[in-house]
Amino acid sequence: MQTIYGIALGPGDPELLTIKALRILKEVDLIFYPGSYTNGIKKSFVHPILKYHGIADKKLNGFFLNMATDRTQASEVYSQTVQDIESAYRLGKKIAIVCEGDLSLYASFSYILAQLQELGLSIALVPGINSFSLGAAQHQVPLSLLNDKIAVVPRVQDIEEITKYFEAFDTVILMKIRSGWKTFQPELSKKNWSCYYCERLGTDEEYITTDLSLLSNRDIPYFSLLIIKK
Repeated sequence: MQTIYGIALGPGDPELLTIKALRILKEVDLIFYPGSYTNGIKKSFVHPILKYHGIADKKLNGFFLNMATDRTQASEVYSQTVQDIESAYRLGKKIAIVCEGDLSLYASFSYILAQLQELGLSIALVPGINSFSLGAAQHQVPLSLLNDKIAVVPRVQDIEEITKYFEAFDTVILMKIRSGWKTFQPELSKKNWSCYYCERLGTDEEYITTDLSLLSNRDIPYFSLLIIKK
């Protein structure tokens, strides 16, 4: 039987795909892609990337997740998507499942992967550039040198937690910062740390800054992160 491919599309810039990823996307019959479903509106971060490369609409199958802490709807969507993938697979279709960033870092693909593995289907993964690597590149700052240690942490809620990580790490990368931002942001400027803020990296709406005072009244989007160095 054929192989199902998991394809990482990178952080947002449609040119930040591997050559292998683009080749497979053009070869497959069907592409399953994720999106969000909020207040009746469907959006997809990765759909514009696929469109940029001329991937035909007839190939695209979206699965849309409710962006909420209650994972019931998401679990149902994942299960239905796996059923659709298995059905297409049994019909001999060549299939790719894509995600933003990298496949192994907070990716919706991982939930689908686990179910496909349980079904014993043939799967191959093509990794991609993650968001904080692009963030470091845009800020032109190294994430680590020599023996520096890095922590990648989601949904931090207070400055005390960040301070604790610096007891063991030299660079702390905060992902999904929106939930705790208003709580810890005022305290960041009091620390002797270097902060590199990034949002919507690789897109036309990309915004980066090292001046946290500019963010006091800014609406922090889901696709945002903060790199902090001692």
